[in-house]
Amino acid sequence: MNDMNVSCSCFTWDTEDNKHLQGRTYDFFGNLDSNSIAIIPRKFKFTTSLKTENIVESKYAITGMRINGTATPILVDGINENGLMGALLNYPNFAVYDTNKSSNINVHPAFMVTYLLSQCKDIDEVCCEAKKINFSDEKIFDSEIRVHFIFSDKSGRSVILEPDPDGVSVHTDTIGVMTNSPNYKWHEQNIRNYLDQTPFGVREKQICGKDFKSFGVSGIIFPGGYSPTDRFIKLALVKNYAVKGTDEVNGVTRMFNALSTVYIPDGITGVYGEPKRFEFTLCMTAMCPESLKYYFSLSTNRRICAIDLSKELNCTEIKDIKLPYNQDIMCLN
Repeated sequence: MNDMNVSCSCFTWDTEDNKHLQGRTYDFFGNLDSNSIAIIPRKFKFTTSLKTENIVESKYAITGMRINGTATPILVDGINENGLMGALLNYPNFAVYDTNKSSNINVHPAFMVTYLLSQCKDIDEVCCEAKKINFSDEKIFDSEIRVHFIFSDKSGRSVILEPDPDGVSVHTDTIGVMTNSPNYKWHEQNIRNYLDQTPFGVREKQICGKDFKSFGVSGIIFPGGYSPTDRFIKLALVKNYAVKGTDEVNGVTRMFNALSTVYIPDGITGVYGEPKRFEFTLCMTAMCPESLKYYFSLSTNRRICAIDLSKELNCTEIKDIKLPYNQDIMCLN
């Protein structure tokens, strides 16, 4: 049985001038040839799952990273005109669907970000709507997709939604960090193993009755790998200790710098038995609800690009903006 893997790491942050950001790495196999930046207008009609005849209409305009190939846009992340932001991340071996059979709202998990951004204006509405949904257990592109979700808004709050055996778990009291399996509560408990980690470290410590001094300047000792648990701890510590941006542009720049701690280079994490198949970070994204801007930087073009949703609010047709794949270098002489 094939799985559609979208691993990734995500966290929320704010700036000194009270801008709110949500950013992530998008980790996948292959490339971004089938992706674009979508502009979804108000009153756009779409089906919420592959087999349903149920058609809904978008209340709000949206922009975000789209995987092309379906009539209903698959958004891996996005922001709507109210500043509500959302993203999906891989949740393998944990996600359970079709648990709310009495619901008349069937949503394919690949369409969840699109659906909630089209219908909800803030976190409170996301929490309310999530409990009404039944996730349809359908393959897409001949693969299963097992995912969970993070949403945030200009209040600075973030909520994590996880399709678990007893239904959708809505985690409202979160630290605004998410990676992949296990579930969010496990990751939060795991932070307790790292409470002694600070940027200043320990200058000296007694071990087994003998005094030991640190080598030079001490600091945070990050987990060394790229597993979901390692990436979660890295981002939790970075979010807690890293210097915040002074304004939006500085904040986005610092967010991309922070995401580099979990950036997976091509060739590092592969599939057993498939020597040339690697999962790596295809791009980094960030969103700001105050400006309604969607920022991204590709693995093939590290320049930061932006889409301003506020300029698209009168759009009446869905629009796909091609990604600038080729490296854009500023020559200074």
